[in-house]
Amino acid sequence: MRPVLSPSPDAAAADVGWLRARIEAHIEEHGLAYPWWIPVVAILGQVGAVGIALSLRDALWPLQPEAAAFLLVLMPGVWMVGFNRHLSHTFETLAGLAAAVLLLWNPVGPGAALDVAPALLALVTAEVVARDGVRNGLVVGVISLAIITGADLGPGLEGTPVHLVDIPLGFVVGYMMLWQMRALAAERAAREGEHVRATLAERERIAREIHDLVAHSLSVTLLQITGARHALRDLEEPTGEPSVLAEVDDALADAERVGRQAMADIRQTVSTLAEGPAEVRALPTGTDIAGLVAQMERAGLAIDYSEAGEPKRLAQATGLGLYRIAQESLANIAKHAPGSTAQVRFEVTSRQARLVVRNALPADVTADGTGSGLAGMSARAEQLGATLAVAPVDGYWLVDLTVPLRERNGLLSCPLRTAHRHGKLAW
Repeated sequence: MRPVLSPSPDAAAADVGWLRARIEAHIEEHGLAYPWWIPVVAILGQVGAVGIALSLRDALWPLQPEAAAFLLVLMPGVWMVGFNRHLSHTFETLAGLAAAVLLLWNPVGPGAALDVAPALLALVTAEVVARDGVRNGLVVGVISLAIITGADLGPGLEGTPVHLVDIPLGFVVGYMMLWQMRALAAERAAREGEHVRATLAERERIAREIHDLVAHSLSVTLLQITGARHALRDLEEPTGEPSVLAEVDDALADAERVGRQAMADIRQTVSTLAEGPAEVRALPTGTDIAGLVAQMERAGLAIDYSEAGEPKRLAQATGLGLYRIAQESLANIAKHAPGSTAQVRFEVTSRQARLVVRNALPADVTADGTGSGLAGMSARAEQLGATLAVAPVDGYWLVDLTVPLRERNGLLSCPLRTAHRHGKLAW
């Protein structure tokens, strides 16, 4: 006799994790903030209501035409899990309403218990309110009330007053879930804002430390170098040859020049800080990429720039990531290929944002795709959940960034998922 093999706990856990990840991906795709088990409970509730309603009609075995209601309520879940596709919300709602109509137009027999089919309408109403908002929920609620009234006037329905109360109850439950989701989203937004403010405050504190400590020490060092140069000019070479003193003076002059340049850089870094409370400056976003290009052009870099779409619709974090990658790309061109013409293409649609930067590779530069700047761009792309390609292509150095977008509260934001990195791309 062959033993019966049961799936291992690890395999079962992997299956559950896969299913959970797929459900969460679809929830995130639609811009919702519910935990993964909420849609699972909604589907199970509808399936349970249909099963009880069919048992009251003795339609489970042998199967009766009313059993098609099972297929209608199960179709969205099966379609998502089996085909990794999501049916539209309108189709899901219509399928639930159609299942309820199919059951109510085949009433339970005389003397049977209170029909459960109208509870399906209450569940559908609650789901629509929680998922699509109050307006759509009101429409579905009115349609559900009309279906119950029509069933009472037509085939007949026991306990109609109770069922009419079920629909407003479902609406209230759905509205409570919607309110909680919005409160959770507001709390997350507040935390993100607090994190941004804390980051700005820390950066300003570090800038003050640089100004107060490093700049002060550098100023003292420069004074000492200047004094040493003046002292050398009062000395005479023992042999009458000024070559040694001249070399020392030139070295000190170079050190003084480098130090003063470093001082100027430090002052430029902290120039935005006031003596009192620091003024919070907005971080750059997607709308500032055009200004960045103009700034690099004024510095002498030739750039062919084109912009399409609505960068102003990008959320703060998404726009900042795109700006920083564009900034690093142009800085690399200015460093490694200052004589070439950079081509920058920036496009924002409702589905994605794409930034493409390319320039001709100098003959004496070997591109190996390594370096801290490229590592920083890869890290930012990963934070954005973006696809980044950085590679030489047909004699050009290409940076191609694609960020998938979804709309939340009127803004386009990235999914913040793990990025994928590829090699060669076509221009």
